[in-house]
Amino acid sequence: MRASTNTGNDTRPEGAEMADFETAQRRLFETCGLEPRSRFVEVKQPWVRTHVLETGTSEGDTPLVFVHGTAAFGAFFAPLMGHLDDMQMITFDRPGYGLSDPFVYTEDNLQRTVVDVLEGVLDELGIERVDLIGHSMGGHTGILFGLAYPERVRRLFLVGAVPAFPGTRPPVPLRLLTVPGLNRLIRRLQKPGEEGVLDIAEIFGEREAITDYPAFIHAIAAHEGDPKAAEAGFSEFNALFSVRGWHPTVCISKDELRNLQPPTSVIWGDHDTLGGPDDVRDGIELIPDVRFQTVAAGHIPYLAHLERCAQLIREVRDVD
Repeated sequence: MRASTNTGNDTRPEGAEMADFETAQRRLFETCGLEPRSRFVEVKQPWVRTHVLETGTSEGDTPLVFVHGTAAFGAFFAPLMGHLDDMQMITFDRPGYGLSDPFVYTEDNLQRTVVDVLEGVLDELGIERVDLIGHSMGGHTGILFGLAYPERVRRLFLVGAVPAFPGTRPPVPLRLLTVPGLNRLIRRLQKPGEEGVLDIAEIFGEREAITDYPAFIHAIAAHEGDPKAAEAGFSEFNALFSVRGWHPTVCISKDELRNLQPPTSVIWGDHDTLGGPDDVRDGIELIPDVRFQTVAAGHIPYLAHLERCAQLIREVRDVD
């Protein structure tokens, strides 16, 4: 893969790929009945311009903040957000993804970066306390942020398997992408566009569910076509795991789970390819205040169970 570094300047990424993604993202939100406000904030650590999307009003309610996973983008949550449209919601493109500045993740900077960026986004928006929803690596981020800043997380929602959680494992096809030489061959053989998205969805157990969301598929394909986002995703995969499995330095420990203070709700797919409910139950039960729900889904539970996932979130938020 072409080498790249984060320039840290204020220039918004441009190009045909970015225009395609912006159009696809807008259509995705439209199909979900949303018209989010778009803005950019400058996060100081690391110094990166970050794209933020906001919907709803801030009249006294604790905002819902969504954190996406590896090789994804803020609008990845659009289907779920469309079922929570009476709430104040905020999502953002993590560095390297969507419309945010380029970034290269490493094993050394990954965990520090995801926490610092979330903190920086909230600080720039003037938000002290949130209900945090994380999917995949966004859930990993939520756990780390809840440990570092428990006073800023009223409730934590983990939707889908959390990478490097006790009992999980990276799928074999993704592990092979970290093997030098073999990764280049695999990437050359990958199908382009929407067919490639469907193949990736199959790896995560969601090929059937995702076909109900053509605008979602189109947005992912447009995002995958952006070299900046592809580079960030490839670097983050390598920062998380090797062909042998998760890097020990990024694994969430049992002691960290025991010390997680925010009330936590977990929604886990029963055939999530990172690990099933029985694989992770012991780790989840270490969390002091936890609610554990399983649904018939793969790695993106809200695709097959939008109403159920939205209902679970509403139920927990309604608890005083």
